[in-house]
Amino acid sequence: MKFVVTNLQMKEAEIQSNKRFLSYAQLMENAGRTAGEYILKFCSGKTKVAVLCGAGNNGGDGLVITRFLNDNGVCATAVLVNGTPKTDTARLFYSAGAIDMFNEEERCYKIIDEADIAVDCVFGTGFHGKLPKNASKALSKANEKPLKFAVDVPSGVNSDTGEFDENCFKPTHTLVIAAMKKGLISPKCADILGEVELLDIGIKDECYTEYTAIYKDSADYVLPKRLPSANKGSFGRLLNIAGSLNYCGAAAMSTKAALKMGVGLCTLAAPKSVVKMLGSAIFETTYLPLPENDEGFIAENCGEKIAEILPKASAVSIGCGLGNIAQTRELTNFVIKNADCPIIIDADGINSISQNIDVLKTGTSDIVITPHPLEFSRISGLSVSEIQQDRISAAVNFSEKYGVVMLLKGKYTVIANGREVYVNASGNAALAKGGSGDVLTGIIAGMLAQGVSAAKAAAEGAFIHGMTADMLVKKMPARAVLASDIIENL
Repeated sequence: MKFVVTNLQMKEAEIQSNKRFLSYAQLMENAGRTAGEYILKFCSGKTKVAVLCGAGNNGGDGLVITRFLNDNGVCATAVLVNGTPKTDTARLFYSAGAIDMFNEEERCYKIIDEADIAVDCVFGTGFHGKLPKNASKALSKANEKPLKFAVDVPSGVNSDTGEFDENCFKPTHTLVIAAMKKGLISPKCADILGEVELLDIGIKDECYTEYTAIYKDSADYVLPKRLPSANKGSFGRLLNIAGSLNYCGAAAMSTKAALKMGVGLCTLAAPKSVVKMLGSAIFETTYLPLPENDEGFIAENCGEKIAEILPKASAVSIGCGLGNIAQTRELTNFVIKNADCPIIIDADGINSISQNIDVLKTGTSDIVITPHPLEFSRISGLSVSEIQQDRISAAVNFSEKYGVVMLLKGKYTVIANGREVYVNASGNAALAKGGSGDVLTGIIAGMLAQGVSAAKAAAEGAFIHGMTADMLVKKMPARAVLASDIIENL
C-alpha cells in the first residue's frame, strides 16, 4: 500500500523503520540508489550531472546519488549548497569529491552551468518560508537545464501546505521518496512538479502508524467475474436519469460509459426529445421517456414514472445534463428518499440539492457525490480557495457530516467515505474537457450496479478514468482526446 503523509507522519514512519526494520543509513542508501537508478535512464556516457545537495538528509540522498551515478560511468558532481552535511546519517555518505559552495562559489556555478542534468537535493521536506539567497541563485541556474530532477520535494516547496517560493526548483521530474507528501497534491504546486514518480525505499506498511490518505496509483480488479453461466441479470440494472434538449450528450456519454463497464441492463430515463435523438445512436440501453417542458427539461410529475422502475434498479445515477430547475430538485430529492440501492449524484443533481443539503441524511442507501470544486463550494458553504487549500480535509469533513462517499474532482481527485480516504494518482489535462465528468459518472454507476461497494467504485472508477487518459496521451496529444475516446478505450 502507498500513502499520503504529512512531514510528521513521514518522520514517525522513518523512526519506526529505524527501530524495527531498516536503519536510517540503509533508508538513505535505498533512497539515493533508487533515485539514481531512475536518473541513470536519462544519462549517456558523456552526460554531466550537477547534484545540488543541502546540509540535511535530503542532501545525504544527493551524495548517494552522486556516488551511484559515478559508479555507473556518469560524470556527476555534488555541489554542497549549504555547506557540509549536518546530520549524522548524511555525514556517513560525505565524499571529499563534493564541492562546497561556501568555499568555491564560482566553481560550483560553473559546474551547474556545464551540466546536462540538474538534480535537486537541497531541502526536501525541510523547507518553509523563503529561500536563502545562495540557494535561490543555485536553483535558478539549475532551472535552466532541460532535464531537472527533484528528489522527494522540489526545494522551495512546503511539503505540508504546497505553498512555494517564487524562485523554487521547477523540475521536469519529481521523484517522491517512500510516500506522497500532502503538500504535493495541492493545486498550488501541481503545475511545477513535472512528471511525478513515487519511489519505494523499503519502509514497511506497518511503520506508517498514521497517514493522511491512501495513494492510489494502481487498479484493483473489483468487478464480478463473468462466468460462463452468467446472464445479463447477473451484472446489475442501472437506472440513469440524465439529459435535456441542450445536454443530450451528457446522457449519451454517462450511459455508454456504464455499458462499457459491463453493466447487464441499463435504462436511460430522459426527456422525450432526448430519447428521440439517442434512440438511433445507442442500441444497448432501454429508454424511459419522461415528460418535458417547452425548454426540453424534465417536467413535473416525473417522479411517478421513476417510481415504477426504481425498485428494479441495482443502482441509480442522476444529474448529468438534467438542468438545475425546480423539477430536477424535486426528482433528485425523491430518488434520495426512495431508492433502496446505491445512488451516484453528479452535475445538476448536485446543484439541485445545494439549498437542501440535509436531504442527503434522509437516504437509506449508499450515496456517491462527485462535485468539482465550484459545485462543492455550493453544497459545503466553503469558498473554492478554502476547498483547494486542503482538499483532503474538506472532502473528509463533508463525508463524515452527511454520511456519503465524497469524490472531489481535480488533479489528485480525493475520495472519502468517513473511514477511508484515497488520493487518485492517475489522469492528466486531457480530461480538462466537457463530457469527462459524465464519463466518470457512468464508470462509477456501472460498477455500483454490479455490486461494487460505493467507496471502492468511486476510487477504482476515478483511477480507471484517469489511467485511460494516461494511456491515450501516449498515442495522441492531450488536447485531441475526447470524452468519447475515454469510453471507447475503457
